[in-house]
Amino acid sequence: MKSFVLSSFALALASSASADVVHADIWVTADGGSLVTGGWDHTTDTVLNLSQRVFEGEFGADPDFPFAGDEPGVGSDLVPGTLITMNLLQGLGSWNGGGFDGTDAILSLQYGPQFADSMLGGSVSAMVPVDGSEFHWHPEYFLSGPGASDPADGIYLARFTFSSEGLATSQTLWIVFNLGMGEEDHEAA
Repeated sequence: MKSFVLSSFALALASSASADVVHADIWVTADGGSLVTGGWDHTTDTVLNLSQRVFEGEFGADPDFPFAGDEPGVGSDLVPGTLITMNLLQGLGSWNGGGFDGTDAILSLQYGPQFADSMLGGSVSAMVPVDGSEFHWHPEYFLSGPGASDPADGIYLARFTFSSEGLATSQTLWIVFNLGMGEEDHEAA
């Protein structure tokens, strides 16, 4: 199977993670005319850092939907009325114990009627509320196996960017999704 090369992922992980990983939603803000991402704790409305580019998500928190999840969410302090687009890049990786290989599994991203998947790439968008209320967005993530079969338990890696009119697109960020594996495996990936 073709290797899923991620040298920039390793660099991003080294620069944005600590030994004590804390669940964080994605924070999207503007800096110098570009979108940047960081870690955000929505329960305390605290920006944890402004350079995080690796996030985690869990599938199966709801046993009725074992291959779905809505973490990480997205928060932002962009100007009210700004349309934020989450771009799912083509390709999905599966953890092999020492890196990520390509996989036939498919990650789908959905928000309302908007849909994208890791086979073709694509995007979904949401608007920062015009009334100035907090922007806290939870798109849905779905995992399926080949031919719409159930996916294998494992750790999966997807690549994303954020874009918005008038600002340069963010650098790539990664979400490491866990389906049925222990947290030790999730953290190792």
